[in-house]
Amino acid sequence: MMSPKQLLLLICSTFIALQSFSQSGKISGSITDTSSGKKLSMAVVSLIRTKDSTLSKFTRTNEQGSFELSNLTAGSYIFMVSYPGYAEYVDELTITAGSDVQKNITIIPRSKLLEEIIIQQKVAAIRIKGDTTEYKADSFKVGPNASAQELLKRLPGLQVNAKGEITAQGQKVEKILVDGEEFFSDDPAVVAQNLRADVVDKVQVFDKKSEQAEFTGVDDGQKTKTINLELKEDKKKGYFGKIEAGSDFDKYRNGKAMINSFKKKQKIAAYVTHNNTTFEGLNWNEQRNFGSSSNTNMEITDDGGMMMWVGGDDFSSGQGLPTSTTGGISYLNKWNKDKNTFSGSYQFNDQQVKGLNSSFTKTLLDKDSSFSNTTTEFFNSSRRRSKLNANYDWQIDSSATLKFKASGSLVNNSKMSEYTGESYTDDNLPINNTNRTTTTVGENKDFTSELSFRKRLKKAGRTISYTGNFSNNARVGEGFLFSENNFYDKAGQFLRQQDIDQKKTNNENQQTFQNSLVYTEPLSKKWNLELTYRNNFSQNDAKRNTLEKPISNDKYTEIVDTLSNHFLFKTTDHTGGVSFRFAGKKITTSFGTALGRTQFNLDELNKGTNRNIAFINLLPRASFRFAPKKQRSLTLRYNGSTQNPTLQQINPIIDNNDPLNITIGNDKLKQAFRHNFSFSMNDYKIIKSKNLYVDASFSFVNNAISNASAIDSIGRRINQTINVNGNYNGYMWGRYGFEIFKGINFNISTNSNISRFVNRVNNQTNVSDNYSAGFGFGISRWSDKWISFSVNLQPTYNYSKSSINKSREIKYWSMNTYPYVSMRFKKQKLYFDLESNVSLYQKTETFANQRNIFFVTTSLRRTFTKSDAFEAKITVNDLFNQNLGVQRNISSNFISENTFQNIRRFWLLTFTWNFTKNGKPSEF
Repeated sequence: MMSPKQLLLLICSTFIALQSFSQSGKISGSITDTSSGKKLSMAVVSLIRTKDSTLSKFTRTNEQGSFELSNLTAGSYIFMVSYPGYAEYVDELTITAGSDVQKNITIIPRSKLLEEIIIQQKVAAIRIKGDTTEYKADSFKVGPNASAQELLKRLPGLQVNAKGEITAQGQKVEKILVDGEEFFSDDPAVVAQNLRADVVDKVQVFDKKSEQAEFTGVDDGQKTKTINLELKEDKKKGYFGKIEAGSDFDKYRNGKAMINSFKKKQKIAAYVTHNNTTFEGLNWNEQRNFGSSSNTNMEITDDGGMMMWVGGDDFSSGQGLPTSTTGGISYLNKWNKDKNTFSGSYQFNDQQVKGLNSSFTKTLLDKDSSFSNTTTEFFNSSRRRSKLNANYDWQIDSSATLKFKASGSLVNNSKMSEYTGESYTDDNLPINNTNRTTTTVGENKDFTSELSFRKRLKKAGRTISYTGNFSNNARVGEGFLFSENNFYDKAGQFLRQQDIDQKKTNNENQQTFQNSLVYTEPLSKKWNLELTYRNNFSQNDAKRNTLEKPISNDKYTEIVDTLSNHFLFKTTDHTGGVSFRFAGKKITTSFGTALGRTQFNLDELNKGTNRNIAFINLLPRASFRFAPKKQRSLTLRYNGSTQNPTLQQINPIIDNNDPLNITIGNDKLKQAFRHNFSFSMNDYKIIKSKNLYVDASFSFVNNAISNASAIDSIGRRINQTINVNGNYNGYMWGRYGFEIFKGINFNISTNSNISRFVNRVNNQTNVSDNYSAGFGFGISRWSDKWISFSVNLQPTYNYSKSSINKSREIKYWSMNTYPYVSMRFKKQKLYFDLESNVSLYQKTETFANQRNIFFVTTSLRRTFTKSDAFEAKITVNDLFNQNLGVQRNISSNFISENTFQNIRRFWLLTFTWNFTKNGKPSEF
């Protein structure tokens, strides 16, 4: 029998339940074909919460086309109906306590509408449009002032590592595109780390075709994994600036001052920065608002949007401890109804870097033997760059465009490196040791330009295009090599000493001129033909001398003939091609080939000798894509490509900058040819929040460019580039994600790599087989409430064996994990973030040092004023003082582990003031 307390509890619970039930609402109705009047059974009826775009409930219609959704909590919802072959129906509605909403819906067959149905943007959190996966940014919740990197981490199929490198569907993102007219950084990592998420409207991920393929619609096989960010229009107005200063009041500091002014369609921006905490002076958001980009490309998409993209910049990353000063000014203007666009910029970079690197290498030899080498390098480098960019676009009329781009830079650099190293046998007996100092001082002048004209002719699909490129690169430099090398016999007894005191000079001038003509012709509504002709003329005039001091002189006057030469290296290419493309409703395919002739001419001017070699190449390509649904597709691709030997590989000058590792040329090198096969598929279900991505590739190479090394008894290695057959490599990546609880997502992934590398060691053919297999899983919660978190575990097994030393199999596990926690206290305007990158490496006989690294960065910030214009933030970088760069490499008959110095633990107190007038910067 129940006690009075239990009875009272039961009554209260029943009352609350009944009260809740009586306050809930319901929706009922039917779904009908608008043209035939037929009731549709098994149609999906969904109810999505407006505030967070998450699925509340869904059901299917019965045989009579009727449905009912009951026990609905009061609130605002998006009502959606979907049925195969019909346009989706979308409406907004509000459920109140006790409401009974009737929805008798008629839906339209897709055949009666345009192919692309535009749904309300807030509903389509993810859409698949052709080869493009599009994410609606506001559907993936991030906190106030969150960066675009935080947004990208939340998107299914995307990953961002501790370096800021972005991987999309298993492939590294090489380009970042920005919709609009802003300037921005040309490093994808910098972009993602710093742009504010709330300025982004959409994120699009796709394999970008070349500009020519975009214009003509005929696939030329050139694709680059790309992310395009479409920005919100209201974030691109105003006059604003920023001042920031931070310090630990001891060693570390950073400072920024910048201003940006708009007047109609003109923009002028200027900035200056100084810091010793990162390689990059500006973050992405600041580059986009105040800076400029080098080698900017712009393109008009089919829907009228503008995309901009650029390559990487070697001043924005590196190894060691940097001190960096940057500055710049940029200008952009559009006129004549946006038919004319001009942009120009000047950039200045000054970078001082010092660091300490160490390496361990084990070289596998025949007869189950090997030897090891350890090297330590201390370096101090200085680089200074001035750069000018100019771009002009002229839309002559609706069918013709003219573009011109030019860029010039002057770079002065110097570097001093001190090396110590030793080699020893498996029995720990010395083979050799070295103490070496190298110094270099150089200047690099670079100029590039491009002129392109594209014309659409009267017949739809008929186009003609011309692109011309010219570049000139001039390098001069000199340096010194001081080296003391000791050698030992097989018993470990001292044998002899070699001292080197030499001066090195280099004078190199390279010019390239390229032309391209493309003509497209429609053969029918679905078939197109493309004809292409391309040529390339390049010349490299390289003069390199090594000088020594004669016994009776203290100046470097004697040229060492074996280490000096003067070359004139010319390359001429002519290629013609034909391609066919079919574009159907569900199937798109293209195939074609190109026939090319490449000729190399090498003149040794100081010796009076000449060598010529020519290659005839067949360059086939094909692709097939099947898309049964908008959110499901499968793609197969094949392409053949060539790799030409470089002057440095052909050039028979001996390079003795490292006297224990000498490189010689090979004038008999052939051109390599690579066959590449790839497969990709994706499938996404909006209603169930499920996503599946698979990407795989395999390639093999004829006449692969490899290397031969001869190692003598005292450990000196002579390296030469050679051609081999048998090289191949492949990879596979897959990911499946779904929602396990409301707002909590789970994903599993797998990745594997396989490769074979053939080379020669001491005149013996060596075959190295390598593979790695890994899996991963993660769980995350992204919310604009008080807490978000993410954890991903990615263990990987690595294996390698070499045919010349079969007893030395290399096996080890490694694991990476990226825990992240964000806490928000909105009323107090306090925000706490903790982000980490944990790398674990198995300790083995070969890799005896423990290399587990726990890199953790945390910050606490508070904003002030109603508009959050002022901010104070305290940051602790590398909380456990373990930020050490580690790279393990297993290839050929070499096993290596390199470690390099990074900026380690420090704290920083930073104050920021964002000021604005007549507008709002992208920061807000």
